Amino acid sequence: MSADQQRLLRQLEGCMRQCRARSDIRWQLAQAGMTTDDIWAFERTVRRQIREERTGRRAAA
Repeated sequence: MSADQQRLLRQLEGCMRQCRARSDIRWQLAQAGMTTDDIWAFERTVRRQIREERTGRRAAA
């Protein structure tokens, strides 16, 4: 994975955590050589992490 792809994946994760639009970053990742399946697999992992963090915070409250 190139440094450019890693940078874009970090940006994508940040957008997901802040509930912002992600289509532009997805497009940039596709242009950088990532497949749609790879992008969706990464997003699925991040969504799972966010869900687990939110569940943990609710349980602690």
